[in-house]
Amino acid sequence: MRSLISSMDFISRHRQAASDFTRRAIFTFERVVGVLLTNLMRSLQVELDPFFSRLSLPSGRSSNDDAFRMARKKLRWQAFVELNQAVLEDLNFAPDWHGFRVVAGDGTTLYLPTTHPDTLREGGEGFGCCHTDTGIYSLARASALCEASTGLILRADLAPDSKDERSMLAAQLDHLQPDDLLVLDRGYPATWLFALLYAKQRHFCIRLKLDFSNQVKAFVASGASSAVIEVSPDSSQRKDFAAHDLPFQPFKLRLVRVPLKSGQPEVLATSLQDPAQWPADGFAELYHKRWRIEEAFRNLKCRLKLEQFGGETPQAIRQEFHAAILLHNLATIATQDVLVEQGREAEFYAPNLTHAVHAVRLYLPRLLDDPALIEEIGPALFDSIARQIVRRRPDKPTSPRKSGRKKPRHHRAYK
Repeated sequence: MRSLISSMDFISRHRQAASDFTRRAIFTFERVVGVLLTNLMRSLQVELDPFFSRLSLPSGRSSNDDAFRMARKKLRWQAFVELNQAVLEDLNFAPDWHGFRVVAGDGTTLYLPTTHPDTLREGGEGFGCCHTDTGIYSLARASALCEASTGLILRADLAPDSKDERSMLAAQLDHLQPDDLLVLDRGYPATWLFALLYAKQRHFCIRLKLDFSNQVKAFVASGASSAVIEVSPDSSQRKDFAAHDLPFQPFKLRLVRVPLKSGQPEVLATSLQDPAQWPADGFAELYHKRWRIEEAFRNLKCRLKLEQFGGETPQAIRQEFHAAILLHNLATIATQDVLVEQGREAEFYAPNLTHAVHAVRLYLPRLLDDPALIEEIGPALFDSIARQIVRRRPDKPTSPRKSGRKKPRHHRAYK
């Protein structure tokens, strides 16, 4: 990754102007990327001081928060997207369910700073805002694809909250591979989305609401464990089909019943129609794998404090969003490497991802400044993560969710 960041071709693609990052300044292209990767959760100068304390600066030179603010304006946020793809390309994902790589898709909302007019503006790069009796707030919608066996974010996009999850997912389908199996929760099902997945030849397993259609209601009442139905789109859905250039014709879905501990059934719709090859009793395990993306969002929002944005412009918000995705992936890869080196299976052992993120943030500045230090930094990072591995306890009871619990809102430090 360090060689890619330093390449002139990469720098030229991800700077705003040809003259940017050409002077011998404190905030080089690599250092601006590094500062953003270390996650701006505190006041900006407090974040800069430890970052540069690990680097050798020329005598009399020091980092300054105002200089960093100017330097980050020269960096395109797409740099972090390309870096993330480069990191993922070097990995080999083994199939983890009947020859498929399971990929979970989901979305979440993020509270944004409301102090910059460009952020609140509708259209363009803005996210818009909502007015309430207590003031205004701005929301963004994030959509992500997550590799279910590791928790790595394969693709993530950020848009105004006015854009729905299905549309954002539709734009991400081309990033799936032919042997991927997409797992979605019950907020996604739509007739046009099923048709789109078939048109793109993407296998899927999607939870349905029990009243999704009359056919689903009849399936629930039948008590059958599995059934194949034919779905015929009606005239009210013609507009959605035309918007995605889909043939307006019937298609088949397999419905699978999954009994829950509460006694209520769960109904899944899937493209895997052969019950002999994919028995119904295996789909409970498959759908449970979707929970990995919920854990990834929790790490991003609760551990990396993703909603505590240091910047206030749409460009800065997108920089920090995609930098957090990359940091999450780097820490996840480091924990997976530790498990492999120690011969421990992820099913029974879990590294502390929060600690791994802290360790990566600690060593990243020196590694970006001098890649040759990998021989020294690699073992130190390995040992730090290895000390924080615990055995999984799948039967451990969880504390009940408090009734009336409200989503925590963190105060933003001024940066």
